[in-house]
Amino acid sequence: MPTPVIICDDSSFARKQVMRALPTGWDVDITFCENGLEAVEAIEAGKGDILLLDLTMPVMDGFGVLEHIRKKDLPTLPIVISGDIQPESYNRVMSLGAVAFIKKPVDAAELTKVLDDFGVLGLLTEQIVTDSVQVSFNEWCQEITNVAMGRAADLLVRVINEKIELSIPHVSLMERGELVMALNAAAQGDSFSCISQGFIGGGIAGENLLMFHDTDITHVARMLDFDVAQLEESKEIELYMDIANVLVGAFLKGFAEQLDVCFSQGHPRITIHTEDSEGILNKSNTHDKILTIEVNYMIGDNQISCNQLVLITPESIPAMKMRSGEEIFEL
Repeated sequence: MPTPVIICDDSSFARKQVMRALPTGWDVDITFCENGLEAVEAIEAGKGDILLLDLTMPVMDGFGVLEHIRKKDLPTLPIVISGDIQPESYNRVMSLGAVAFIKKPVDAAELTKVLDDFGVLGLLTEQIVTDSVQVSFNEWCQEITNVAMGRAADLLVRVINEKIELSIPHVSLMERGELVMALNAAAQGDSFSCISQGFIGGGIAGENLLMFHDTDITHVARMLDFDVAQLEESKEIELYMDIANVLVGAFLKGFAEQLDVCFSQGHPRITIHTEDSEGILNKSNTHDKILTIEVNYMIGDNQISCNQLVLITPESIPAMKMRSGEEIFEL
């Protein structure tokens, strides 16, 4: 009799990755869920003896699912597969009853070992069919971004010893006017400081923008153990650059590894205390349309907002598709 397995992730690319990582020949009946609420309903319907669960999702996240499973004592074996690899996230999911935590991108050998350790593989008799899941370019790009931002947040957490909340990445091909609107929305009407840094490699080129609200500078200073009374513009630049060097470096490294490329990075530029989103873009790119990845980090108890926009040239898209290893449809 097939083992009922739920794969829960808002990314179709991630769901396909997990399905491919299942042991060859394992007799399973797979249910796909795009958010935690769907997963809970599927478990309650008896479709999930095994739950392979992402954390960062809309409607209900993975933490909410684990809390619901514990509260209702639902019969499922939850295994978390996530790009949010911060120590606090790991400790939290394990305390909520997850039996294992596997970092993205999922490793087939590691998943097989976890399943085997809990004695759920049974007799391997059937080949799992993986061709039924279609992946769009945006979904694939969103998922590799999710992994990269998880690694970036994990590294920064180890530096500042503060929890970081991660958003769901948003990917779109934006016209210049839309990009200005996105920057203005991120600024929320406040003056902001922006660190920009170009990158290139493997036929892929782009610019990384990291934005901080200037109203958060005192929180940033305290977080980095700097005397607020000594704050001046040169010190503000130093503080912003300290965070940017960690986040941007780790993000681009994680992004590049998944594309199997090595990025060369340009010298970072910083614009401090500005409200001129158009001016930031004039320095960053001259394209009418640009592939835009939007990410938000909420840092620490003071909820310091850090917005990241990764701007990738449209000429880079074919190279990215080629390196995806997937049959990608649409943009």
